[in-house]
Amino acid sequence: MATPVSDDVRKALAAKDPFALAAAANKEQLDSLKSAEDLIEADRRRLQSANSFTVAAQILVGWVAILGFCVNAYQSWTNKQQAERQSQVDQDRWSKEFQRAREADKYRAFFETTVLATDTANYDKRLVGYALLQEFVTDAEYSSKAMLMLEESLAQELRRNTGQGIDEAHRNAVVAIVTALSETHDCGALARAARSIDKVAQRLSKYGDVEEAAEVFDVYVRRLVGQAAEVCTTMADFRTVRRPLRDTLVKAPRIGDLKFPTTPEAANTRMAEILRDRCLTDVAVSGATDCPDIFAGYARLCDQPEALPKESTVSSTAQAKAKADAGTVKEARAEAARESEARAALLAANKKADAGGCALMKEVSARYPPPAAGPSGSTK
Repeated sequence: MATPVSDDVRKALAAKDPFALAAAANKEQLDSLKSAEDLIEADRRRLQSANSFTVAAQILVGWVAILGFCVNAYQSWTNKQQAERQSQVDQDRWSKEFQRAREADKYRAFFETTVLATDTANYDKRLVGYALLQEFVTDAEYSSKAMLMLEESLAQELRRNTGQGIDEAHRNAVVAIVTALSETHDCGALARAARSIDKVAQRLSKYGDVEEAAEVFDVYVRRLVGQAAEVCTTMADFRTVRRPLRDTLVKAPRIGDLKFPTTPEAANTRMAEILRDRCLTDVAVSGATDCPDIFAGYARLCDQPEALPKESTVSSTAQAKAKADAGTVKEARAEAARESEARAALLAANKKADAGGCALMKEVSARYPPPAAGPSGSTK
């Protein structure tokens, strides 16, 4: 039977005083207390082991949750990247399809327009075709084709005009064709269009119809030279556009009411007069004409300093350098001096040839200045 625990032992246990406990308790009581403490310690260790396992399990669950979140985030990012790539692929495919469809539509429209322009039985359809070809003259891909169609159409219209002079129907067709040829802001394209005057010259040489050739020539001057005065940025480019018309007028002065022989200076002046007279007619009857801009553009080109084309200067410099490198310095200097004199003479000749036309255009430009732009770009 267990020995009862005295009050002194209880007090010593409560005070956690080992000396008092050793003095108050006997050996049996101390062994019982030690056994109880061992039992309590064993139970504490058991509970601590269970708690460690629970904490470890919770930590493991937390890491699994974090890993799952990371996997989900990566999967979402991967899906987003894949969706963006697929969207880009679809966009590229649809863009290519749209481009192919647009090119096919443009080709079909060009084909249908040429069918209208070459309809020999219906005059109205041809006029519509010539007007629609203007849209293709400004298109880089179809410009050369459209200009070729218009040049051949001009020859066809002139061949159909069998009477002396040019009748109203064929005059309208010629105006529509030349207007379409001039519907570009590229000076080089205008120069090519101006070279189509050779078809008029060939017909004049074959049939001798001066009245017809003169009317067509006037249309060329009004449309092509007028457009060149607005869009060309240098006098050299402007001369390139004007040169085929000037040379035709020099060889066939009757189409400009000139007498044979005619100098280039007289031809340039006469072309400026034709441009002025036709423009003044437009100004007199129309409030929506580009003639004041043509006058101002022509005058602006005349005021520019004279300069040779860059390729001429580069070629001369290269030749002089080659001779200098070969050791013939004296000869190279003499050649350079001769070329400089030739350039100066050419510039002076160009200035002289343009003098009459420039004086005329400056005078008419002062009388008919371009309309001033308003605050928002409108004209007043």
